[in-house]
Formats: sequence, C-alpha cells, structure tokens
Amino acid sequence: MEILEVFLINLFMLGENFSNHNNQQIRDTTIIECEGFKFQFKQLNIQLKQSEFINQSLMTTKITVENIGSDKVELLLNIVDNFCSLLSFAQQAPVRRCGYKLGSEEHWTNCSAYILNPFAPIIKNAGKEIRNFIEQAYPTFKKFKSSRQLTVVFGYLCEANRSTLTLELALISHYIAIENLKNSFAIEQGYKYKDGKYSHPLYPPQDYYCKNKEEYCFDEMTAKYIHKLYSKCGSTEMTKRMFVSARFKRAEISPFLNKRNKIIHEGILLPFGDENYMEQAIKDCKNVSDLLRKYLLTLLNYKGAYYLSRDRIGPSGPIT
Repeated sequence: MEILEVFLINLFMLGENFSNHNNQQIRDTTIIECEGFKFQFKQLNIQLKQSEFINQSLMTTKITVENIGSDKVELLLNIVDNFCSLLSFAQQAPVRRCGYKLGSEEHWTNCSAYILNPFAPIIKNAGKEIRNFIEQAYPTFKKFKSSRQLTVVFGYLCEANRSTLTLELALISHYIAIENLKNSFAIEQGYKYKDGKYSHPLYPPQDYYCKNKEEYCFDEMTAKYIHKLYSKCGSTEMTKRMFVSARFKRAEISPFLNKRNKIIHEGILLPFGDENYMEQAIKDCKNVSDLLRKYLLTLLNYKGAYYLSRDRIGPSGPIT
C-alpha cells in the first residue's frame, strides 16, 4: 500500500485543524471524507495571500490519501478533480490538479494558463465551511456533472470574475452560463428542440376532448388544450421553467431575461459616456451573479451560508 500525494494550484483556504511546522502549531489542515476515503488537505504556506498573486498560478495545496493500492489511483484522481471543480465555483477562481506522487512515481502537468482571479468567494475560504460545502454538494455534483454540464458553467463564472474582463463581457459570461443551464435542463427533462421551440413528446396538445383538464389548460392561440408544465415553449419560457423548478418565482427572473436580451442584441447597457453607465453595469453584474449563485447552490443541494456579491464582512445569503 502506498501514500498518494496530489498537488493543487490556486486554493487559498484557512485550515480547520492544526499541524506542527518548525515546532509551531499552524491551522493549515482540513480533512474531507468522500466515497469512503479521507483526503487530508494541507496548505503549503498558510501565510500566502490571494491578493498578491492575481493573474498568476501558484501551487498552494497538498492532498494526502494513505494506504492506497495502485488500482485506486484513477478513482482518487477523479474525485480530486471533482473537488477542484467545486472549489473553483466556491472560490470563483480556477483550482486545478497540477501533479501527483505515488511512492517514487511522479506526474506533473503545466497549469500556468489557469490564473488566479480577485478574491470573491461564494463559500467562506475556511476549512470547516469548505468541508461542509463539499461533503454536502459532492453527491449532487457527481450526479449532475455531465447532464447539466456543471464544469462548463463553473468555468464561465470563473471567467466572468477575471480582473482583466470588461463588465459587458462579464455580464455576457453570466448570461451564457444561464443559457447553458437552460438547455441542459430542457434535455434532462425530455424536451426536444426544433425551429426555435422546445416541445415534449409525452405531452402534445390535446383537442376539445382532453380528459385531464387538471394538468392541461386551454390555449386560445392554438384553440387546444396544452399541458401546464410541459407545453411547447420558447427559450425565455424554458429559462423561467428551469428557475421555477428550483423554487424561484417567475417575477424575479423576468428582469434578468430582459437585460440579457438587451445586451445580446444591442451590445450596450447605456450609451458609452452616460454618467450612470458604470454604476448600472456593476449593479447588473452583481445581480446576475447573485441569481446564479443561489440557483447553483440550490441545485447542488447545499444548505448553509454563502456570500452575495456585495458582501464584505461575512456571508449574508442563507439557503435553508
């Protein structure tokens, strides 16, 4: 049996537990249990500050898993990669596996393209909160990772938080993430897309002899009964259905979709030079960021506190 050591870049996390370092007790270690294994996260230098490494890549963390057979390495690396996806979302900056050691065997990857973003966490960057988030979210993330393309969505959100990105592009990255989530939601629900519309093969329109009028309603446009939940619809309606499925109200989604349509089709928020241009752009970006944070945390079945985009002292966004 061997000890597996996996190295990560760009994770800044205060440890939950203490370890000895030069005869000093330092809170730099966090243990996360997942799929029957114990993963010990240890920060290589707890004194480092994320703000000092913006637009750089930095090896920050070593994960240790003890008593591992060579036949388990691939499984463990996949679990660590899933951790990295969740940590990237939680920190709003790309966290990646850059290498691993198993006994005398070493493997390394060039991760210099994955640079740090400004500090803007969704989950508090402390061991207890990160452990709680991962242990809650991991089963659901694994379930929806492919069907909802969550790694792609997390990538768009990390991209939107880059320090060099203009506000318009940051907004568009958020709206593309919503579009991605909407389309994967429709596919997962069994909808088919054709000629700009989504339709469900199990719930076609019914004529006047519709037998199940509790689930159907009459549509004056088509003079037929259509299903209340699965009737044929366009992109905007499908986006609303996606959010409604996560217990959002339709009224709180419409303003975001109107702004999405404006920036996608017109390319500007307000005429450049308008005295309210910057203020409006920042407000819109923070609002759509908060919308996506709440949706994704709800999707991941997370319960607890999280940061809203305007929070500075502590997380004020609860999910119960």
